[in-house]
Amino acid sequence: MGVTGIQGNLETMPLSDVLQWLAQGNKTGVLQIRSAKGINKKVYFARGRVLSTASSDPREYLGQFLISRGLLTEEQLNMAMETQLQTGIKLGKILVTVGILEEDDLKAMLRLKAEEGLYDLFLWDEGRFSFEEEASLGDDLVSIELDVTSLVMEGIRRKDEWGRIRKAIPSERAVLGRTGKLLRDSGAEPDSALLRVYEALDGTRTVEEAALELHSTEFSVASVAFRLLGLGLLEARAEKPRRDEAAYGAVQEKLVNEAEALLKAGRSEEAVKLLGYAARKEPGDAKVRELLGRAEASFNERLAAESIPQEAILELNVPLDKLVPYSLTPQEGFIATRVNGIWDLSSILKVCPLPKAEALMAVKKLLDLEVLRLKAK
Repeated sequence: MGVTGIQGNLETMPLSDVLQWLAQGNKTGVLQIRSAKGINKKVYFARGRVLSTASSDPREYLGQFLISRGLLTEEQLNMAMETQLQTGIKLGKILVTVGILEEDDLKAMLRLKAEEGLYDLFLWDEGRFSFEEEASLGDDLVSIELDVTSLVMEGIRRKDEWGRIRKAIPSERAVLGRTGKLLRDSGAEPDSALLRVYEALDGTRTVEEAALELHSTEFSVASVAFRLLGLGLLEARAEKPRRDEAAYGAVQEKLVNEAEALLKAGRSEEAVKLLGYAARKEPGDAKVRELLGRAEASFNERLAAESIPQEAILELNVPLDKLVPYSLTPQEGFIATRVNGIWDLSSILKVCPLPKAEALMAVKKLLDLEVLRLKAK
């Protein structure tokens, strides 16, 4: 059992202060940080140095991270995860064994993934943290051994960069498109990240939609897009309106009470939708987050058991180029583009960088709209 050494929130004690306090005290243990949106991250410390990290954000899972770097395809991830389920072998080991990655490349990617996850914490404006001291940590952690001072300096630099990016790209709903200037005339040395973002931002996608397409974070996409704007290769086109902004006009208390009633009545899907909206309006509301977790768990269980079997194969009922009138959300659009008439629901969920409940709800809506259908056996 660990002993809590410090706890609080990031508004009163910045992350840089927390990390430096742990480093100066040569602490060994686990720092847990939970965002207002419910994402939970763990930072493992050994004698004041960052030893390893973990995250509940699906985009920071190893498979999604490798896809975002262009080192893995969705098909390869699906096959590797099938093997993982059958054998219990770690995903990274499978990728090395089948020759998709070299051992040294895997280690480098694990370290980079951990670093990126840590730097992302500096972009959180709010969240709660706690640190529990431990005599020792598990032997199965992937050691990255980061110096806290260097980590803090880079994290602060990225936060400053995010501020500059936001002046040109004010939100994740911004739509960017190509100017017509040729890449070869820009003077840029195109790397894989630049090319992937350049291709994804085609004048129809928002930054959020491009991030989903690339299995990446909004910051990573926006950072590259900011560079492309500076090179004159991209231009701002518009900003898509926030969806469902006025869908519920009731006050927060009424939303919560209504959601509780829906949950008690077994109407978990409606409860998830209502609580999802409430969480966006008041992301720091602990009761909303707790209810949302219960509603999502109930919805997952019911949907898996009744509506859409995990082994069901999905196929498009509407061609992709005819989807505009349906006004799909970025999440629904992402799911629709992954349906190929071959993958079953389980396979689609594995390659999807979304929480399972959110992905299942998108699938159900697409089925209700008859954009998708279950493939006849």
